[in-house]
Amino acid sequence: MGQWVIAVAGIAILSVLCDVIIPEGQTRKYVKTVFGIVVTLVIVQPLISIFNGDWKFSAETDTIEVQQGYIDNVNNRQLRESVASFDKFMQANGIEASVCINSDSVKIIVSGSRSYVTERKINEAVALYFPNVQAEIVWI
Repeated sequence: MGQWVIAVAGIAILSVLCDVIIPEGQTRKYVKTVFGIVVTLVIVQPLISIFNGDWKFSAETDTIEVQQGYIDNVNNRQLRESVASFDKFMQANGIEASVCINSDSVKIIVSGSRSYVTERKINEAVALYFPNVQAEIVWI
C-alpha cells in the first residue's frame, strides 16, 4: 500500500514538473493527455491486481520465520539471570544453596539443616525465580 502511494505521488509530481517545463502548443496537449492516462492507470492498479486474483498486499507476510537459535539464546540468558537473582536472594537470607541447570530443569542443592522456615523461603524463591521450569530441591 505504501509503494502505491509513493508511485501516485511520484507520477503526480512528475506530471506537474512536465506541465511547467513544456512550452505551449500541440505537444503540451499530448503530454498532458499521456500523463493523465498514466496517473489514472497508477491509481487504478490495485483494483486491477485484485481482479486478476493477486491478493498480496504485502510481501512481508511471506518472509516470517522463527529463529529458534535466537529464542534459545534469549531463554538461556533469562535462565542465567534468574539463577543469579536466586543466588542473591539465598545469600541475603543466609541460606547456602547452589543451582545446577539442566536442559529442561533446575536442581537446587541446599547445604545445612532443613527447617520449615528455610524450606518455605526456598519454595517461595523457586516459585518466584523459576516459574516455568521444573525445579528439584536436594538437601545435603
